[in-house]
Amino acid sequence: MTIAAERNNKERFAPIVEGLENHEAQQLQVACMQLINALVTSPDDLDFRIHLRNEFLRCGLKKILPEIKKTEELDIQLKVFNENKDEDAIELSHRLDDIRAEMEYPFVFCVDT
Repeated sequence: MTIAAERNNKERFAPIVEGLENHEAQQLQVACMQLINALVTSPDDLDFRIHLRNEFLRCGLKKILPEIKKTEELDIQLKVFNENKDEDAIELSHRLDDIRAEMEYPFVFCVDT
């Protein structure tokens, strides 16, 4: 996907996002959203998941999501996307809280008793 996108001067996930714009083919929309969810949720690394999700959003997913005509199957996939996004946001927030705590209290002395 990456090589083909570079050759065509496109974002690598643009064809998947374009599939969501086809309101006539609801099964295609569901399949595209399933693929997006599979790609975004499979990495263990939080930073990589956020990177992939943001790449999809930059390709036009952010603009398309509010316009999608929701069906039951598509609604399930959108819910999965949003739940995973929220879970990653919480995990990132915890990470930032830990960093903030380390910066506020950089010197912890251990005293042997």
